[in-house]
Amino acid sequence: MKNVITRWTYRDKWIAVAQAGWLVGFVFILLVCCDPVQAAKVPPGVGQRCESCHDGYAFQVQFPDSAHGNNACTSCHAGIKDVGRHITGQQPPAPVSCKSCHQEIDQKYRKSVHFTNQDIKCRDCHSDIHALKKNARDKKLAVLESCTKCHPKEEYSLLGHGQALLKGNRDAATCSDCHGLHDIPAYLTGPKKDIASSRTSYTKKCKACHADEALTKRNKLSTHAASSYDESYHGKVHNISEPQQVAGCADCHTGHNILPRKDPRSALHPANLYNQCGQCHKGIQPRFVSFEAHPDTGDFRNHAVLYATNAFMIGLLVVTFLFFWVHTLLWWRKTYVQKCNMLKAGTGHASFLPECDALQQVQRFSVRDRVMHVLLILSFFTLVTTGFPLKYAYTAWAKVMMNLWGGPIQAGLYHRAAAVVLIALFLYTLWLSIRFLFPDWKARGWIGRLLGPDSLCPNLKDLQDIKGMFRWFFDRGDIPKFDRWTYWEKFDFLAVFWGMTAIGGSGLMLWFPEASSYIFPGWLLNVATVVHSEEAFLAAVFIFTVHFFNNHLVPDKFPLEPNIFTGRYKVEALQHERPLEYERLVAEGRLDALKREGPGLLTQFLASFFGLASLLFGLFLTGLIFWAAFFY
Repeated sequence: MKNVITRWTYRDKWIAVAQAGWLVGFVFILLVCCDPVQAAKVPPGVGQRCESCHDGYAFQVQFPDSAHGNNACTSCHAGIKDVGRHITGQQPPAPVSCKSCHQEIDQKYRKSVHFTNQDIKCRDCHSDIHALKKNARDKKLAVLESCTKCHPKEEYSLLGHGQALLKGNRDAATCSDCHGLHDIPAYLTGPKKDIASSRTSYTKKCKACHADEALTKRNKLSTHAASSYDESYHGKVHNISEPQQVAGCADCHTGHNILPRKDPRSALHPANLYNQCGQCHKGIQPRFVSFEAHPDTGDFRNHAVLYATNAFMIGLLVVTFLFFWVHTLLWWRKTYVQKCNMLKAGTGHASFLPECDALQQVQRFSVRDRVMHVLLILSFFTLVTTGFPLKYAYTAWAKVMMNLWGGPIQAGLYHRAAAVVLIALFLYTLWLSIRFLFPDWKARGWIGRLLGPDSLCPNLKDLQDIKGMFRWFFDRGDIPKFDRWTYWEKFDFLAVFWGMTAIGGSGLMLWFPEASSYIFPGWLLNVATVVHSEEAFLAAVFIFTVHFFNNHLVPDKFPLEPNIFTGRYKVEALQHERPLEYERLVAEGRLDALKREGPGLLTQFLASFFGLASLLFGLFLTGLIFWAAFFY
């Protein structure tokens, strides 16, 4: 059967359907993309894209490839309702609001000095916004170029860090590394200058780079600049809580003028150093500038005297503690074993309580001696609790203890007051010693008094007693017979003369650095710092370990020997502990004149309370010192 050909073939029908689809799609696109109402208002021949009018290179070529290239023009330039009126200039766009997208940056910017004090807009720095590319060029150089549009290049980009950056060193700091980018703080502008925050911020940022081992190694520098600042008086006070009272990095290195000391433009050049130091240290002599702000006690080549001083002090510590700690351990073992044997034999007693009886006792210390000792204890504890927190400023306990005194500056006042008391006690002791040697100012017989049994000056018998004591430790003989003063008590007394000379002299130099520059060169202040610090450690640890043991913690006296507080002790104790003195007093007929009634209950209670409190507090401080020195 033949196919019947109709008027419209299937091919004609498919073509018709396709044509209808294209027509509908075109009408849809026209309705969606074009507003006929707005189109009617546009002059003939003008296109609908912004680039039709804004046809510059920045808009046509740079903007599509910029960081904002994916944004529509109206995302920033909002408020255009009538294109025709906009083209004729009757309807300008609303002011650009960067914070509509950059909200976090805007919050920082509103706290910046650029906003609060200078009313600088975003476009003042980001003037090429249509061409801005993210990470398209060196950010550090971009920041430098932007900042130096307003800030003179001579202040930064041609000196120090900026100069290094321009030469290609990308480790060198740019403006934003120190000052921040959008949140530049207004530390030193306006009516309220926040010097403390300024020093804290900039010093922290300086140390962030100069303590970076990898960065300093790449640039052939040392992290010593950062660590030595933390070890200095400036750094310790700064790190504890009061940066407004001491110099930070930028105070000496003057912020932007970071140049080597050999450069004549450097603030640290020898020709400029006197004026630079004199800004804080008024009235100094030129010799003051030989003070080394970043000393290295381990550098023999550049700091030979400081190296030798540190080595001597460490040697003194090692020798002193090695001898007396071994002496203490051997004494403790021997006495403990001896006491245990006596208890087993039923000839001893184990009571730790004071004996509240009225037995006759002998006078050992006068009221003057006891008052001096109490003043010595109070001033010494004050010196330790105000000085050692500064010595170990990096520890948590140091900051707590320093804050209890009201901060480093307030603690410094108490420290100096206690030092005055201690110096006064020393001078008075020196006066008493002179009067002992020269009674009624008569010199005859002074050598006999100096080496006699009532003197605290060492003599040949003390050497024999030391030998005898060690023989007794190892069961090779009896314990030596002592007179009024033992060899360890004489050492305590003579150590005061060395200690007060070392720690007192160095302390006065550090207290009055400007005045000391009239007598001593500045580098001697570095020596004084080492001596003062290490001698303080020696004095405190010796008192809290060796002295406490010899006089209180030895097993046959534990937990306290109260005679320094009560002024007297039993005749039996005198006969047992100092037999030569007892025999001498009996032979000279002076024993009865020294006999006294035993101290009352209240006196014993106060003596025990104050003495035990001092012991416990001293041992507590020893724990903190050891923790900081060896384990922190």
